[in-house]
Amino acid sequence: MSTAGPITRVTMIKIPSDEHQAIALVGFTEFAKTQQKNGVPYILSMQAGAARGSARDQGYTLVTKSVFRNIEDMQYYETDCPAHNRYREFLKKNAPVESLMAVYFVAEAGFDI
Repeated sequence: MSTAGPITRVTMIKIPSDEHQAIALVGFTEFAKTQQKNGVPYILSMQAGAARGSARDQGYTLVTKSVFRNIEDMQYYETDCPAHNRYREFLKKNAPVESLMAVYFVAEAGFDI
């Protein structure tokens, strides 16, 4: 699989209380507004919301989706992005995360309308 891009990263997070989930979404909104690399926004698309579904959710309560131009931008996000690091700290202090699972992919099939 090529990782030339775009790269879609999906993260599922376990934050048990509705109150903490709402706080996490407020922090995510701030993070989305402030993310930058070399002085300009670098994440192509970001969304987050409460997990909806069935017993198959395995307790995950919040889902985020981020789209990056390339693997290098995703790696910057994971290690060096000041806004992402601030969001992590915000969660630790305000909306404790029980568990997190993240995967990424390059689309190999599908369509857009």
